[in-house]
Amino acid sequence: MLATSFQVSAVIFDLDGVLVDSRAAVDAAWLEWGSHHGLDPELVLRSFPGMRTRDAIVLLAPETDADAESARIIERELGLVDRVRPIPGARALIERLPAGRWGIATSGTAAIARSRLTFAGLPIPDVFITAEMVRRGKPDPEVYQQAAARLGVAAADCVVFEDAPSGVAAAAAAGCLVVGVLTWAAPGVLATPYAVQDLRAVRATPRARSIRFDLDEAG
Repeated sequence: MLATSFQVSAVIFDLDGVLVDSRAAVDAAWLEWGSHHGLDPELVLRSFPGMRTRDAIVLLAPETDADAESARIIERELGLVDRVRPIPGARALIERLPAGRWGIATSGTAAIARSRLTFAGLPIPDVFITAEMVRRGKPDPEVYQQAAARLGVAAADCVVFEDAPSGVAAAAAAGCLVVGVLTWAAPGVLATPYAVQDLRAVRATPRARSIRFDLDEAG
């Protein structure tokens, strides 16, 4: 296990797989949808992580009404919110961060993201970028560019915690420092300079104009 330290001005978190463990709810909803459309389960499960629901539907079933199908999946995921849990270490890390110095940038809708944070007992930050707020979803950098702008700092002065390749690509393209969170991805899947198993491996020390992070990197 390697110990790494760095300093940034602000922090941006992806939501699912980083702050909340929604895998049971998401997998169930998507597998039900995929079965209805005769899609290979493995293809479905490896296609949607990190993507907006509508974008994943266009990729997997371009012949369908993407808006209608997206609404069905979102409704189903909302009905499974009781399966959501906080990622280990998430609450303790957030409690160390000053208000206004951290935010969330997710591919999920506002309704789903808010319900998952609330059920997991985690706060909703002032900077909270969701699928409806961007023209292009991850891997486009827009979501992280917008989050950094709302935090009032340059993207290069932010660290992003991400768990999916599309999100890593988005954060890197925005110019952010990226830390991979290996809650489901195997080491090496995420092209990030640093990686941790979960947020228990992350310690934050706020300073006057920066936040120092100490990581116990995953092997």
